[in-house]
Amino acid sequence: MSPFRSNQPFFSLLQYAPRGTSETSKQSCRVVHAIKANANVKVQGKTVNIISYTAGRASEIIASGDTTLTACLGSNVLLIPMPRSSLQKPGALWPSLVICEALKAEGLGAEINPCLKRTVPVQRAATAAPGHRPDPIDHYNSMAVERDSLLVPEQITIVDDVITRGSSFVGVFPRIEDAFPGVPISCFAVVRTISEGDIDAILDPVEGVITSEDGEKLRRRP
Repeated sequence: MSPFRSNQPFFSLLQYAPRGTSETSKQSCRVVHAIKANANVKVQGKTVNIISYTAGRASEIIASGDTTLTACLGSNVLLIPMPRSSLQKPGALWPSLVICEALKAEGLGAEINPCLKRTVPVQRAATAAPGHRPDPIDHYNSMAVERDSLLVPEQITIVDDVITRGSSFVGVFPRIEDAFPGVPISCFAVVRTISEGDIDAILDPVEGVITSEDGEKLRRRP
């Protein structure tokens, strides 16, 4: 029996179009590169850290009454960063952890627990040849959860920087579910990839779903 859900919900805040040609699409690519590098950018003439700025926008959206992200972010949520595709080296940048820290600073997380570990490196999806991106089973088999506390959180959100097909979320969800039985779990990516065409806006909070058949033939909407 497959451990993977056939319908895996997820949430995201921004969108980007890596193949787009409009100025907004090109700007979205620069935003993603900055997030992955934890870089500073200029926004309306001010230099800001892109991850902190993005977390601030998420907080503003929730405070405005938009409920799209309230199911995955809040003051009672334990944030678990998604590991990188390679094994984490001491002192190396871990974008998802930095995102968790920025969300917590905005009051959108109670605590951070980097308990999800990559035990075997996998191919980086962004540089993989067509047909060679890691599947959910690759993520599932290369991950482990190291619980260092018996405390049971009210709610958990797995946090990643970018979602493309959704393989990593589908693959790691059952690992977290087994480690924290009975706890509601959500998946949040700061950015979602729009594979074809252009986008009209970078900021576009949504709740979506990843569908699959036994962890294969993934389809992400939107």
